[in-house]
Amino acid sequence: MPTIVLTRLADLRAGDVILSLDGRRYRTPLRVTDALGPIAPGSPVHGVRLEPPNPASGIEWVFYPSQMDGHRLEVERPAPLHYHSP
Repeated sequence: MPTIVLTRLADLRAGDVILSLDGRRYRTPLRVTDALGPIAPGSPVHGVRLEPPNPASGIEWVFYPSQMDGHRLEVERPAPLHYHSP
């Protein structure tokens, strides 16, 4: 998978895998489940939802632009699928 560096949460896509933050690697990379959007229906608060590194913990992982924008995120982005018509 190609690796890119992002500094804005708005540039993350569902399926991206965050490998590191400001050069510090995550022990368990974080997979983006939902791109930047409302954290709940109708909420004015926006965030990026992540798959928890330990699903059994019950802790919800959300990154917020006010806390994360400007930080360096190293991200693996799955290559897009190309379909060919017969």
